[in-house]
Order: sequence, then structure tokens, then C-alpha cells
Amino acid sequence: MRRDRWSRLCRCAVALGIAWVVAACGRPSGQARLLVGGPGDQRSPVWMPDGNRIIYSSGVKGDPAHLCLFELDSGTSRRLTNDPSSENSPAVSPDGRYVVFHSDRGGATNLYRLDLVTSEILPLTSSHANDSLASWSPDGREIVFQSDAAGDPDLWVMESDGKNKIPLVMRSGADATPAWSPDARKIAFSSEAGGNPDIWLVYLIDRRLARLTRTVEAEWKPAWSPDGRRIAYCRGPRRVGYANLWVMDANGAHQRPLTPRRKWDDFDPAWSPDGRTIAFESNRNGDFDIWIINDER
Repeated sequence: MRRDRWSRLCRCAVALGIAWVVAACGRPSGQARLLVGGPGDQRSPVWMPDGNRIIYSSGVKGDPAHLCLFELDSGTSRRLTNDPSSENSPAVSPDGRYVVFHSDRGGATNLYRLDLVTSEILPLTSSHANDSLASWSPDGREIVFQSDAAGDPDLWVMESDGKNKIPLVMRSGADATPAWSPDARKIAFSSEAGGNPDIWLVYLIDRRLARLTRTVEAEWKPAWSPDGRRIAYCRGPRRVGYANLWVMDANGAHQRPLTPRRKWDDFDPAWSPDGRTIAFESNRNGDFDIWIINDER
């Protein structure tokens, strides 16, 4: 696999820590608004089903990242985990009880499931490979994730307790950053199969593949709108330059920028449950912070 900028992003092994919080007054109107700030980096936001809380990774450079929960109503944030190893890229179950994340505890990067009710953490994978970037099925019974057990990252599916792991997409080049569709019928992901990282779909009924983007830049980290009609994603130069957020229809039509291309990076879009707001991470103020923006279409 090429050791380039996009490939390193796919592996998502970043160190993060504790945040200070900026309460957002009302909703943004086409302009990005800071939600959670430093010190350190605040990354990989994901909404809770109630739409009033966000889970993210937080950490100061040189220290391990931990999962934190931010409450929009109170404007306060609290830590959820305290392991000496880093914990990154949370994914919340549809019922809001569990959070799957990847961590380098034990050496290799594996997936773990945090029970928000009991605080119990269950290992879901225990390989010597790198298993990361999980996404839940809409019914909460299965999880899709990327694993480089065979070399390049491929897509795998397992039950929500880590049992019955099966390969889903295995091709030359990286197949990574999966996102399960709201209708449960397909999974969006980024793939190098066409030579350049693009957004693809795999239809679960027959594993048919469909390519949605074809540009000279890299596209990755797709995120479905709750109604399944749009996909937000990251787009940027493959090697040197800055990335911003884009949105397109679920069939790949009407691709348009959501945030401007400036001298900073915007990553990891996540739709609010009502489909009106997108949370994302950006280093436009220096460190990575959590921002929100409305999709005005």
C-alpha cells in the first residue's frame, strides 16, 4: 500500500486529551461555528441519538487520547475512558447504549465496545493487525470495520459482540472508512481500486460495487444523512495540501463543497439525527477542534 497522506489518514492513529468547551448558541446558518475547543486536539465527533450530546476523542500532544461526551444544553464535557492507551474514532450504536472505538492497548490497534450504562469495555477484535473505523448497522446487530490483516485495509463485518467476522470487500489497494446506510442495504466507503481514493458503494444483497466519485483528488470518510439521501465526505489533495468537506446525493450526483478550501483541514463529518447540522473536526484555529455547520440545501 502506498505510504501517502490519505493512507495515513485511513489508519487514524492520533493522540488526543481533555477539552475546554464553547457552548453553541442556536444553530449555525451556513457558517461554521466552534463547539468544542482545546487545549490539544478534539477529533472524530459522533452524535448521540438524542441529538443533544456528542462523543469525541480528546487529547494533548504526547498524551493518550480519551473518549469524552459533550452536552449541548449545558455546554459541558466529561471524560468517558481513562485507559493509558489512546482511544479514537468512536461510533455510537443506534440505541445510544454502546460506543465502539479503536485503541492501541496491547500493542496492535483493535476494536472495543464501551457500555455507557455499566462502563464495561468489551474487546471486539484481538488480532495483530490494525482493526479500526467501525460503523453500526441500523438495527444495531452488526458492525462493519476496516482491517489490514491481509495487507491493505479491507472491509469486514462482525456481530455487535465481535463474533462471526467475515470479509466484505477485499481488493488490491485500500478499501477503508466504511459507513452503513440508514436503509441497511449498502455501505459507503473509500477505495483505491480505481487508482485514486474515491467514494464507492457496496450493495449487501449481492455485493455489487458502484463508484460515486471520480476526481484527481482523494475522497474518503463518507457519512450518510439520516434520511439516506445525501453523503458528506472529505476531499483533498492526495499528497500535499488541505482537505475540506463536500456533500453529494446518495447516487453521486450534485457534488458540492460544504466548507471552503483554505489553509487548514476539515475532517470527519457527522450528521445530527435531525439531518440539519454536521459536526466535524478542523484545525483552522491551530489544534483540531469540533465545529458544526448547517447544510443549507
